[in-house]
Amino acid sequence: MVVPHLDLHNRIAVCDFIESVLPYLPEKDRKPYETLIQSVRDGSDEVMPERLAEEAKNIGAATWPARHALSRFIESVGSELEWEAVVKHVRPTTASLLRKLRKDANATDLASTLKDDDASIVLKPDQEIEISMVRDEARIDLYEDHQEALEPMIDEATKELEAMKKRLKRLRERAVESTGTSQDASFEKLNELEGRIFFAGEAVPLEVLDAEVEFEAGASVLEG
Repeated sequence: MVVPHLDLHNRIAVCDFIESVLPYLPEKDRKPYETLIQSVRDGSDEVMPERLAEEAKNIGAATWPARHALSRFIESVGSELEWEAVVKHVRPTTASLLRKLRKDANATDLASTLKDDDASIVLKPDQEIEISMVRDEARIDLYEDHQEALEPMIDEATKELEAMKKRLKRLRERAVESTGTSQDASFEKLNELEGRIFFAGEAVPLEVLDAEVEFEAGASVLEG
């Protein structure tokens, strides 16, 4: 699931995100999140929005290495496996449209097929939702089927995440130290970067994060 701009004030959307990435978490660690989701959905416990947002960020970070490793696997050697799984499980009419789109666009995989300009014209909204849901399930199946082979990629992704988190920590410290409109802008930028990483599963280049840290440091000096 790609969630570049998760609305942390939308409790249902946040629960949907947490639920969508649960399969990438070790089974022994899922129970607290499952309990939290159930509490929100049935209203049995008043979960504060701040706590829900924090838990979404926590599970986003905890599952980032697995999700990122899977994306790299699909981009490199698993793209055809993803294509076959999605075409197999969507409705026949949707599958036919996807095959035609891929052929007409001379696309190599599902990602490039869906990025083609004609995709947004040919596919109806309900078909786009259908493909997205089936694609999420297909990716989870691929992760479970290839988890052992993905371990080296997950280890590498874990190191990559730690490096990004160090930069984000510095940005948060800078934001806390700043004041007024500068502080608002700093937290807005921080939230954007955290959303891209923890929710959308993006790997933001370290040089981009370093540039943001340096910029915030310069801004602090100017304020002082």
